Order: sequence, then C-alpha cells, then structure tokens
Amino acid sequence: MNSQQDLGVFGLSEQELREALEEELVRAIRAEGEAPTIHAIAHSVARILELDHLRMVEQLRKAGIRLDPDGGS
Repeated sequence: MNSQQDLGVFGLSEQELREALEEELVRAIRAEGEAPTIHAIAHSVARILELDHLRMVEQLRKAGIRLDPDGGS
C-alpha cells in the first residue's frame, strides 16, 4: 500500500486539517459565548471543508485541470 508521501497530498494534509479545525473551533466557540454548541462545531467543520476544497481546486488548476463552474450542464 502506498503511503501519503508516495502519493503526495491532495487538499489539506491531515496535520493541516487538525490544526485548522482546532483554530476554527476555538474561534467559533468563543463567538458562541464559550459554549461548544452544535452550531459552532458545524460552522467549524464546514469552514475546514471549504478550505480543503479551495486547496484542491488550486492544485487541480496548477495541474492544468479546469473545473466547469456549471457542473458540466
């Protein structure tokens, strides 16, 4: 089985995901009055997924792959 190093990283690395999620959770929980609400957790996860997808789009763009913004319709 290939390791992550053999394949390279697509999107954010595991370490980047963990660090970014921790930072987002702290920020969101503080905004919610120091309460670890479902809203704060959901916001943090959604933000990290967005960052991961943006990284993937940039990596694809650098590889010469352009995504159709209309989804191919």
